[in-house]
Amino acid sequence: MSTRRYTPKVRQAQVSERRQQVVAATAELHAEKGVNATSYANIAGRSGVSLPTVHSYFPTQADLLSACTGHVVARAPQIPMQAILAAPDLSDAANRLIVAVDGLHAYFEPWLCWRQETAAPFLTEFAATHRAQLTSMLDRLLSQHRPGQQTACAAVWESILSFDFWNRLVRQHGMSRARVRKILKNLLMAAIGPGLSTSTQPGPRRKL
Repeated sequence: MSTRRYTPKVRQAQVSERRQQVVAATAELHAEKGVNATSYANIAGRSGVSLPTVHSYFPTQADLLSACTGHVVARAPQIPMQAILAAPDLSDAANRLIVAVDGLHAYFEPWLCWRQETAAPFLTEFAATHRAQLTSMLDRLLSQHRPGQQTACAAVWESILSFDFWNRLVRQHGMSRARVRKILKNLLMAAIGPGLSTSTQPGPRRKL
């Protein structure tokens, strides 16, 4: 009977697989019960490895949170920036943007709803990075349709599209996501102001 040979590559692959099991289990537990209520023993039990193994992979909570963040973010839906920027008009662009942001909020909601930024500083860092990226994209989008006013409009749009606002409407007030998308669209267009068109040329001035 032949014995199985464990080469360094095989062993490395096994370690990598078990480590990923630990990270995935951690992400699930954080979504279910929050960071504060998740222990290393919980993680070991969920991932099917020993407690010393979890500690050997992630000696500190910071190491574990960093790996968990990477796991969650890597699987998040992406905002189709190019498709949004290529929309024929601002109304269509807003529709595409709202659908994308709604999907992103729904994905991250299980982790963000716990509001445990102190226990998991990466949540604050991630939120700040996301806001900066979204504001930058909004600035580009609005500069195509509202040049000269895009910075102020982008700030307002970013606030309207924030996770906190979405979460209050969907979770606290029990609105359907479809209804919230409609509300967000109305708010975005209202923030632009009356008389919006794809043309940025001023109309003729009326004589007094």
